[in-house]
Amino acid sequence: MDASRIKGPASDDSHNHFERKEVASEREHKHNHLEEESDSSPSDTIESEIGDTDESGEAQKKEEGSFSQFAVVNDLVSASERVLDNLDTTSATFATRNKSYSSLARLSKAHHSMMAQNVRRQRFVTGKYPLYVSVQQNPTKKWLGQAESQIYLNGTSIEKSLASYDAFHWLDDKERRELHGDYEFLSLELLAEIHVKKPGYVNILPKGGAGMSLAKPKGDDGVFGWKSWKMRDNLASRIDGEASTSEEDGERLWVTGFSLAKPRGELHTMDVESGTISSVNDRTAKAIQWPNEVASIPSQSSGGSELEDALLVTDGFLVPGKDRGGLYVVRNPGNAMSEWRVCLTGVTNLQDELIRTGEGDWFYHRAVWMDLTGDGRLSILAARAKLPLLKSNNGAQEGGAKGKGRGQLVWLERPMPHSFDVKTGTPLDVDGTVFDPFSARNTPWKLRVLDEGPDVMFSVADLDPSDDTVEVVASQFFGKKLSLHSLRVGPEPKVVFRRTIDDRCGSAFSSILADLDGLASLKPSDVRPTVVDSGSTVVSLKEGDAFSHLLVTSHECSYAESSDQVSANSDAVAEAAATSHDAQTKIDGGSLFGYRIPVGKGAWKTKPWPRSVIATGFKVEGQISNMINPGAPGFCYTFFPHRSDKKWHRPLIGLAGDCAESAYILRPIEEPSNDAKGTDRSTKYALMTEIKCGSTVGSLAIGYEDLYSAAQQSGYSQQSGYAKIYVPCYEEDKVLVFSMGSGEDEYAEEDDGW
Repeated sequence: MDASRIKGPASDDSHNHFERKEVASEREHKHNHLEEESDSSPSDTIESEIGDTDESGEAQKKEEGSFSQFAVVNDLVSASERVLDNLDTTSATFATRNKSYSSLARLSKAHHSMMAQNVRRQRFVTGKYPLYVSVQQNPTKKWLGQAESQIYLNGTSIEKSLASYDAFHWLDDKERRELHGDYEFLSLELLAEIHVKKPGYVNILPKGGAGMSLAKPKGDDGVFGWKSWKMRDNLASRIDGEASTSEEDGERLWVTGFSLAKPRGELHTMDVESGTISSVNDRTAKAIQWPNEVASIPSQSSGGSELEDALLVTDGFLVPGKDRGGLYVVRNPGNAMSEWRVCLTGVTNLQDELIRTGEGDWFYHRAVWMDLTGDGRLSILAARAKLPLLKSNNGAQEGGAKGKGRGQLVWLERPMPHSFDVKTGTPLDVDGTVFDPFSARNTPWKLRVLDEGPDVMFSVADLDPSDDTVEVVASQFFGKKLSLHSLRVGPEPKVVFRRTIDDRCGSAFSSILADLDGLASLKPSDVRPTVVDSGSTVVSLKEGDAFSHLLVTSHECSYAESSDQVSANSDAVAEAAATSHDAQTKIDGGSLFGYRIPVGKGAWKTKPWPRSVIATGFKVEGQISNMINPGAPGFCYTFFPHRSDKKWHRPLIGLAGDCAESAYILRPIEEPSNDAKGTDRSTKYALMTEIKCGSTVGSLAIGYEDLYSAAQQSGYSQQSGYAKIYVPCYEEDKVLVFSMGSGEDEYAEEDDGW
């Protein structure tokens, strides 16, 4: 793997996989204050110490036992430099938060040198008011091979912002209450950037499934011999003896990418714990030219409770040359010795090109595993689409008179074994060998069309647990509506009821089931709808959970024409997200809608699904890269700040801006208000943070495992259990990783002893 592809803090080794993020600081005016206090010019010492990465071996040995001290003084020096301008440096002490400290301006040169060993962290705290985070590139750091992303908060450097993590910890309780509420009191940190080509979709899957064969051999070095995140030489030996995350509980990041110009796709994976990056081989990359969403593959022998070392990949897009997509299974992905792939929707030739099978050129974005026949076989339910751009041989356009895009809900039936071994029950093929549903003999799978309409994304619910049907709720992008399809499970699955939920939602894109009422922990009921597949790659709801709403994004193409309008658009999103929704009838550009599921036996069939506008005003940035099917926003997600959601009643909402070139986090509004009668209070959300990336953000991924956790022994600890947000930046060829936290200083106990 390329050692430069994951970058965190600046490192002492030019071959590091991680280099620590540095905040671009404007220290010149701060150094002047230090120069006035000492003729020895400690500011020069600070600058030289930060820039010097080749420290002596003796200094390293002293530092190895003092990580906690460095962490404490690093927070102190960051805060001290900001308060120096406001301090009376002629006084021997100053007081803050009922404590008295010696003036840092009077510390010796040696103390300043010690404080300068650690680089600054790009951390900030969310509050009552929207926080606009701009991620810009530092060309100097890029030239040096370091992590080049640099954060600005509300248009200013992080050191000068009141939202700075370090500045926040100098506020007293009254000031904190003024700037920050209770629920939204969270911290965010730009933790690292992962360098991969053209990242489009990002997804966190269990480590114990696809990519299992890439797991580090037992007894291998915990850090693969790297020095990273300012780790010292002998730290590897200390980490080696520590227990690592189990395969079942661990996380693996999957990143898919695509390009208009190249006849191959991008499919990469990263072990979150170790930071190891792997990629599929060239044959797989050339066969799957436009990979979209990926999914784990459940083991049939375990009834779906275990996962195979295999990946289900959806493929294709409406671009000519990429529109002949399919569904692929990649076994042992990333393993150079044993990886292979097979197409479930067609046959490939020796050049790995998909051969037309009479079905036409369809592309796929989403596929889920389900037992549709009721006999335990896990088949595939998928949506597929096509947008004919060329005329057929008879002069007519496919898909209708005007060449309108089409969508279909399809079922790919899992083949049945020929027989079973009488002694062991092992499924056997016709030749007596162990039955493999993905072998060349048993592919492609039989495909049947269940209904017309669903084209891109969908979710699956059981709206009436007392009957033998499940309900597919589809956001139709080409059909510009939200539809419901009741599917009877049995030997011959078929749609027995359908209805249009909303035909005024525009180009519906993402649709997921959400629990905005806090119902997920309730016991199953015959009248309460439950989740079969939430429709989201972020698993905040599992099968059998109750839910209250359906979230849908309208993927509209409305351009932001100037930088001033971009700022106005951000304000419009924030304002719309905090408005009384039922009173708001105007929809401006792309939007996020919330539909409440009607209550009562069979109400979902006959009653309206009340719609609320959660946020609107999303605009497309007028970049050259946004010329093909532009729209905003993209996918939506619900998640909790911490792995244990007991503290939070309602989830956060994440939004991938797509061509809006931002990622958004919305927080629930819990304060009582005088809303009009009939207002759905559960859909009241406010913009918490917008992360402006300057490039297409096609999706988001949320994980909870510490990123490269072994390296955190270096003093840059993450608060375990809090969400890690992965934001792909398509044109920048990188994935940004943000870490959430409680907002409380992880070194608070040590600070009290200083």
